Amino acid sequence: MSHMPGDGRVDRPEGSASSQLSESLIPRIDRPGRAASSQLSTAFAGTMVWARSFPGRPDQAAQARRFVRFLLAGTSCADEAELIVSELAGNALRHTRSGGPGGRFIVEVTVARSPLPGRAGVLVAVHDEGGGDVPQAGAVDGDRAGVVDGDVEENGRGLAIVAAVAVRFGFQGSSVDGHTVWAYLRAEAGEGVSSY
Repeated sequence: MSHMPGDGRVDRPEGSASSQLSESLIPRIDRPGRAASSQLSTAFAGTMVWARSFPGRPDQAAQARRFVRFLLAGTSCADEAELIVSELAGNALRHTRSGGPGGRFIVEVTVARSPLPGRAGVLVAVHDEGGGDVPQAGAVDGDRAGVVDGDVEENGRGLAIVAAVAVRFGFQGSSVDGHTVWAYLRAEAGEGVSSY
């Protein structure tokens, strides 16, 4: 797959089974901003989508983790999804207007059945209220490449962790309209995925 440099997409090698599976389930987002949320949902027509708004307080990152854990209990990707939402909610609270007075962030979880038996795709997205810089992944090994600002221990590592865990991740939006940062995971169908 080809895409524009800096568009926030992280790909796996072309032609691999994981890239073919993910290509069929990952949304095509053409326009940034507030419309991105509905585009994420409708790209998975016929699937299950849950969304919840959280107040922009630090204690709400833990509530977002519990929400995702509850929804994905029984799946093979529950731990990874919980880690991802923790990083993305934390980023929304620290780096955007979502963490300011009256701020909020939205967590959206989409489960889509795969054309492959016993497999499913899970998309976890966090929508913020904008402000701050464009999301960038720093290096997990401590290299300063990709760090937006500040010390590498504090900034840039969250998205690097998301990139390492997810099959694919990306973002759209702007500091004016808000960002949507999403991560796609594969799941083996357990009770939580196959029962709907």
